[in-house]
Amino acid sequence: MSTKVPRTLEVDSMGMADWANLQTDILGVIVKKLSVPDYLRFRAVCTSWNLICRDVSNPPRIDPWLMLPTNTSVLNGSKFLCVPERKNQTIRLPSTDTIFGSMWVPVGSSHGWLIFYSPSHGSMQLINPISGGQFQLPQIRSRGLSKAMLLDMNDANFTVAVILRDLRGYKVTRKGSNSWSSVESKHDLVDIFKHRGQLYTVDIYGTVELWAEPPRSWPDEDAPQMNAPHHNLVHYPQHGKLNCLVESPAGDLMRVKRQSNDKFVVWILDKGTFSWAKVDNIEDFALFVSYYSSVCFRARDHPNLKANCVYFIDSYSNLCAFNLENGTKELVEALEPAHAHGHPEPHAVRRRPEGQRYMWLIPSLR
Repeated sequence: MSTKVPRTLEVDSMGMADWANLQTDILGVIVKKLSVPDYLRFRAVCTSWNLICRDVSNPPRIDPWLMLPTNTSVLNGSKFLCVPERKNQTIRLPSTDTIFGSMWVPVGSSHGWLIFYSPSHGSMQLINPISGGQFQLPQIRSRGLSKAMLLDMNDANFTVAVILRDLRGYKVTRKGSNSWSSVESKHDLVDIFKHRGQLYTVDIYGTVELWAEPPRSWPDEDAPQMNAPHHNLVHYPQHGKLNCLVESPAGDLMRVKRQSNDKFVVWILDKGTFSWAKVDNIEDFALFVSYYSSVCFRARDHPNLKANCVYFIDSYSNLCAFNLENGTKELVEALEPAHAHGHPEPHAVRRRPEGQRYMWLIPSLR
């Protein structure tokens, strides 16, 4: 019985298909459907497949990943859950032995990078878990760090902002800088977000401000100084309410508020009137929110994602989806509680709420 061979494949004398010579247009279609881990394996197969992946017109599918609680004393085995595929990935992060014996705590995630903080040393660093990129940030002289945000990232520059408990405002630093600049505010901020080149902040009550960048700043040495304790601390809001800003793939700015443990409200900024409109339908989008990072994806581009839903971690360490239209909560994945891992956290962060030990990551190859 004869066997038909696809026209796109050549067969050698042994009857084996020559996959390396598969047509480039077909390979490009395949690459765009691969998740990041499969994409990395795909491009390692052979030289020709690697060249296909280097073409910027053939990017892999970028899914939302959830960083799970792991041992923060060594950054060599962090676990991530790819939500659409329900698969766990363990990634060995770059070495941090430049600061011997330090306990590192994840305090932010954006643009595919993680921000880690050492409470005992006041040191911070950027780490890309996919590409292995790493940047050391200036030390923070503060009594309490709440969270950090990577506002922008490109080949030439990046900007990082931190929110501190002992400063009404925030601090910023840029690539190559050896210090932080302080920016004052009248409000206790909980989030900072850069949207279309403009800077927005949210306070504990959900008030959003648009800033000139920055409206006022001064070097650390000129800023009001606090009496420093023995070591820096990481502080978290006790009210448990989340207020954050997210940009949709369509370019809209959204404000998300967690009204209760299992209920969320979403507003979209009207570009014409520059006012917020409350919505219960975000169409084909899905929101992924956490204390440290929040992102938005188009649901139809990812397997198993539900449109018009807010994905979050509830108080029982469950990954859940809140349907904005009917106001119902659905269990997506039962996660292992953070305390079950048995990894001690430094004294400065032991009171961190359970749900704040998880953060979203958008994998980035750069």
